[in-house]
Parts: sequence; C-alpha cells; structure tokens
Amino acid sequence: MAMLAEVMETGLIEAELEAERKEQAAPAIMLVKMTQPNTTLHGGVFKSLALIYAALLAVFWLTFQGDEEALFMVAISAVYLAAYMGTPFLLSRVGGRVDPESNKNFAAFLREPFETWTGIVTGREAMLQVLLIPMAILIAGCGMGVIIAVSR
Repeated sequence: MAMLAEVMETGLIEAELEAERKEQAAPAIMLVKMTQPNTTLHGGVFKSLALIYAALLAVFWLTFQGDEEALFMVAISAVYLAAYMGTPFLLSRVGGRVDPESNKNFAAFLREPFETWTGIVTGREAMLQVLLIPMAILIAGCGMGVIIAVSR
C-alpha cells in the first residue's frame, strides 16, 4: 500500500510541475494587425526564374561551343523557353486589367505573408520554394559544363 501512495504522490507532483512549466512558457499575447495574405507572386520572382533559365542556356551554349548539333538543340531549347516565358507574359498584358497588387514594392512582397497550398509563409519563403529547384539545376549544369570542358 505504501508503494501505491508513493507512485500517486510522484504523479501528482509531476503533474503540478508540468502545469507550472506550461504557465511559465506560455507566450505573451501580442496584438498584430492581420492583413490578407498575397495569393499571386510578384513579377520579380518570374524575372528571376527567367534569368536562371537563360543562364542555364548560356552555360549549355558555352559548354557545347564546338558541336553544331548540340548548339542547334540549345537554340531549339531557347525557342521553347521564349514560348514558355513569353506566352504568360503576353497573356498578362491582354485585357487591360491591372492587378493593384502588381504595383507593390518587391521588398514589401518579400516581407508580407503569402498563402500556399500547405499554409501561409512569407514572400521570401514562397520565392525560395519557386526558385530552389531551377537554381539547383543551374548549379548542376555549371558543374557538368566544367567537367565536360576539363575532359576535352
């Protein structure tokens, strides 16, 4: 019986300590002005994306400088890139309707909240999600270009 009482007392003490720890760790309530999160990316993100892909094509162009067939494929890829980036650009200009959020400062976009499928992040984090894979491909392309140049 003494053993059971000892276990109960220990459990009560641990529960009291846990409750006190939660009270101390509770964050202070802060009033924050809530703004509606952005749902469209800033044009600077798309310009960065286009710049990364253009740099990748430039790396391929420099890598395959002596091979005409490879350069022809790089040129075809440049045409596809122009269509891939140019079509949304042209369609965004048709209709004359201007989004009021498109005139925002890029630095303000990076600080403000941005809504994604998985939750709300900052504009900087949203830009990172969009540009991370193309930037990794550019770095890998540069590495392969250096390897090809050294092995010739």
